Amino acid sequence: MSNLTIKEQLQALSVGGSKEASAHDKKKTSSSSSPSQSSKKPAKTKPAWLEQAQYGVELLKAYFPACFKDLKDIKPLKIGIKQDLVKSLSTKDDIVISDKACMVSSLAYYVGSIAYHKSVVEGAERLDLEGNQSGVVSAEEAKYSKDCRKSKQDKKVKQPQEKS
Repeated sequence: MSNLTIKEQLQALSVGGSKEASAHDKKKTSSSSSPSQSSKKPAKTKPAWLEQAQYGVELLKAYFPACFKDLKDIKPLKIGIKQDLVKSLSTKDDIVISDKACMVSSLAYYVGSIAYHKSVVEGAERLDLEGNQSGVVSAEEAKYSKDCRKSKQDKKVKQPQEKS
C-alpha cells in the first residue's frame, strides 16, 4: 500500500499531471518575481471549496466508476445513496479518512450540478454504487429537478450582469 494520498496518486496517474503542476509552479514563481506582470489580469483561481468538491468527485469516479460518471454520462442516483456511500467507505481501509470525508461531502456537489439535473427525467433508471438499477425517477422528482436546473441556469445568467 502506498503512503501517498489519493490526490497525489491521481496526479501521478493523470496524463501530464506533473507537467501541469510544474507549469503552474513556474507561473507562480515568475509572476511573483517580476512586478511588471502584476499589472496584467490575475489568473482566475478556483475557490478552495470548488477545488475540494471537484477532487472529491474525481475520487468518487475512481472508486465507484459504475455509479459516478463524466458529465455527459451522468445517471440519476439511488435515493439514499449517501447512506450507502458512508457504509461502503467505512469498510475500505485503503482510503484515508480525509478522502472519505471529501467524497461524502462532494456527493452534494455532484447531485447539484446542472448536468445531473438534466439526467433526472421521468422514467430514468436510478443507479446504486455498483451501477445496478435501483428504482426509477418519478414525475414529481423530474419536475423538482427541472425547477432546480432552471433556477441554477437563471442564477448563472444573472451573476455576470450584476458584476458589471
